[in-house]
Amino acid sequence: MVGYTGVVPPNKKLNFTIHKWSSYSGEYHPNKILSDNPFEQQSRWQSGSNFPPQFIILKLEKPAVVRTITFGKFHKTHVCNLRCFKVYGGMHDEGMIELCEKGLKNDSKPETFELQDKFHGSYFPSQYIKIVPVATWGPTAFNYSIWYVALGGIDDSNFVNPCMQFFEQCREERTIKLCLKHLRQHNYSEAFQSLQKRSKVQLEHPMLSQLHHLLVECGDYDAVEHLVDSAFNQGYMEEYTSRQYTATWEQVNLADTSSRPGTRGGHPMCIDEAAGLVYLFGGWDGKQDLADFWEFSSESNKWRMISQDTELNNGPCRRSCHKMVLDSTHKLIYVLGRYLESRAREHLVLKSDFYCYDIQCEEWSLLSSDTASEGGPELIYDHQMVLDSDAQCIYIFGGKVLSNRKDSETYSGLYRYHIPSNTWTQLKNGNDPMLRSRIGHSMLYHGGRKQLFVFAGQRETFLDDFLVCDVEVGSVDNVPCNNEDPVPESGYTMRATIDTKLEEIHMLSGLSKDHRNKNEVDARTTIWVYSLKWNKWSRVQKVKSEEPCPRFAHMLVYDSVNKIHYMFGGNPGTSTSGTDNMNRLDDFWRLRIERPANLDMKRRLRYLVRQYKFKDMSMVDPVGALIFLQNHVEPVVNHSSDAEEEEFQCLIKGVFHADRIKMDPFAIRTWLFDDLMVYFPDHMAQPRENLTDFVPPI
Repeated sequence: MVGYTGVVPPNKKLNFTIHKWSSYSGEYHPNKILSDNPFEQQSRWQSGSNFPPQFIILKLEKPAVVRTITFGKFHKTHVCNLRCFKVYGGMHDEGMIELCEKGLKNDSKPETFELQDKFHGSYFPSQYIKIVPVATWGPTAFNYSIWYVALGGIDDSNFVNPCMQFFEQCREERTIKLCLKHLRQHNYSEAFQSLQKRSKVQLEHPMLSQLHHLLVECGDYDAVEHLVDSAFNQGYMEEYTSRQYTATWEQVNLADTSSRPGTRGGHPMCIDEAAGLVYLFGGWDGKQDLADFWEFSSESNKWRMISQDTELNNGPCRRSCHKMVLDSTHKLIYVLGRYLESRAREHLVLKSDFYCYDIQCEEWSLLSSDTASEGGPELIYDHQMVLDSDAQCIYIFGGKVLSNRKDSETYSGLYRYHIPSNTWTQLKNGNDPMLRSRIGHSMLYHGGRKQLFVFAGQRETFLDDFLVCDVEVGSVDNVPCNNEDPVPESGYTMRATIDTKLEEIHMLSGLSKDHRNKNEVDARTTIWVYSLKWNKWSRVQKVKSEEPCPRFAHMLVYDSVNKIHYMFGGNPGTSTSGTDNMNRLDDFWRLRIERPANLDMKRRLRYLVRQYKFKDMSMVDPVGALIFLQNHVEPVVNHSSDAEEEEFQCLIKGVFHADRIKMDPFAIRTWLFDDLMVYFPDHMAQPRENLTDFVPPI
C-alpha cells in the first residue's frame, strides 16, 4: 500500500467551521475565533470552566492534509493566553490522533506551528481538528482563551483522496489483525482460520506464525529455543537489542588532587581522542569569569594547568559562555564568543575575537579581532560550534548577539568558517523560519552524512524541535521520530555527543521546563540515545551506582574510540525558587553507555523460554519441573542480577505454595509468545494493542 506519490501541492489557507466545543463564557462564543480582531477584548472564545477537558473542534470544508495552525492574539499580553495546548486531527470527531503539543508566548505576535502531517510514511488526512487547552499564563483559576485560529494545508482532492484511501486500507487491515490476534489468543482456532482465509490478511511474519505453532499449539519448547536463537543470529532482533542501553557513572579518581580546575559553569571542553586528552578553558565560578586553561590525561588520570591566565600568554581574556573545537589532525583548538554583563558592556566597543591554540607549540594566535567585520558572527554567547576536519570548516550556529542596549534580543544565524582561506560565509540568518536561532541548544556534525543536527534550546520559551541541516545543499528538515515513542523533554543546556560509527546521538539532560507549570524549571540527570539507523529515541537505564547530581551549564565530551563520556562542573540543578546563584560544581565524571553483549542477550532469551517451560511442566509434573529448574534454568540465570535472582527464587517457592493456582498450558504458552514479540520489530509482529483495549469498561 502506498499513498500519494506525485508532486506535493503548495499549502493554502483552509476553510472550516466550528463543529463542537466543551463550554463557553457569556458572549465569548467559539465562533469568535473565526475573525482576527486583536484590538477587541470580546473577540475570542473563552471556556466556561478550567476543568478539563476543555476543547474546540473545527470541521474543515473538505478533507485536507493540515500542515500548520496559526494562533492570533490580543494586542497585549493576557493571563488567559494558552501557555500549553494540544492539537488533534482525524476523519471523525472521535478517536483523533495527536498532531502537536506546543505553547504560545504571552505576547501580541501571532504564532504558527507545524503539525505532524505524516504517519506510516504517508500524508495524514483530516476532516476535524481538535484544540485542547492545557494551561494558561495566569494562575490556575483562569479559564482558557483563544483569540483567532487559521489552518494551512492541502485540500486538493487529487492529493488528498489517495491519502484517504491509504489510511482507510491501513485501518481496515489493522482492524482485521486485531481481530485475528484476539481470536488466536482465546483459542478460537476455526474462527481465526476462517477470517484469515477470507480477508487474506497475514497477522505477522511467517517465521512468527511458525513460532506460534511450535510454542502454543505444540508446546515444543526445545524447537522454540532453537528458532528464537536462529532469529537472533539472522538479525531480526537487532532493532530491539541495539536500543537496550545502560549507563554507568564513575567519579574520576584523580592521581593528583592538588592540581585540578576549580568550580565553574559555562565553560567549554574539547577532546583529542587519539591522544586521550581533554581540554577545559575558562568559565564562570559564580563571582567572576575565568581564564585558566587545563589539560586532562586519561592515561595518567591527572590534570595539568597549561596556563593560569591565557591573556598573559597572548591568548583570550577571561570569559564564559564561549565555545571551542579541536582539530585533532593539526592539533589546533579554536575559541569563539563570550558573555559580558550589561554594566560591563555599556561603554565598550563590542568586537568578536577569534583565537587559535597550537597544542604542539603551546602558543596562542589571534585569528581575528572582529569576526563581524570579516563576514562572520558578531560577539555572541551560548552558541554552538562544530568542526568538519575533512573539509577544514567550522560551523557556528545560534547564540545571542551582545549589544550595548539592554533590551536587545538579536540571535545569530548559521556561519561557516573556512580554515585554510580564513574566510567566513553566512549560511542562514538568525530569523530563518526553518532553522530558528536559539541559545542553550545542542549541535552535532556527522562528517559521513555532511549534516548538522540541532536539538532543543531556548528562544523566549524552551524548544523541543530536532532538526537536521544538510550543509552541502542547505536544506533543513525535522529528524524523523515515531510519535508513539517517548522522546526527551524540551530543555536548555542539554549536552549531546555523536558516534558516527555506531550511528548514535547521545543526549544528557539539562534544564527542563514543564509546559503546564511556568514556575517549574528543574535540571534532571536523564540520558537518551537517538538511533540514526532506526530513527528512534531510547531512554537509557541507569545501573545502580553513584551518579552526579542534576545540573545545567555543565560540559560533556565524548571519546568515541573508548566509548567514554567526560563531564565536568556546572550549576547544581534545583527549582528556580531554591537556586543558589553563587554555587558552582567542580566534580569530574566518566560515563559509559553500554548495550548488552550478544551472548548475554541470547542467555536472557533462553532464560525466558526455560522459565515458562518450567511453569508449564509444574502444572502436571512438579518433581520433573524442579529437576528441569536445577539442570536447565539455573545455569542460564544471571545470579549477579538482583532482579533475576529474586525471580528465580520465586519460581522455586511457587511450586510448593499452598495456594498455587493451576494454569491452562495454552495460557502459559500464549503469555510467553506475547513476551517474545517484544524483541521483534513492529512490522514483523502482531499488533501491540489488544482488541479489548478499544472496548470501554461496562
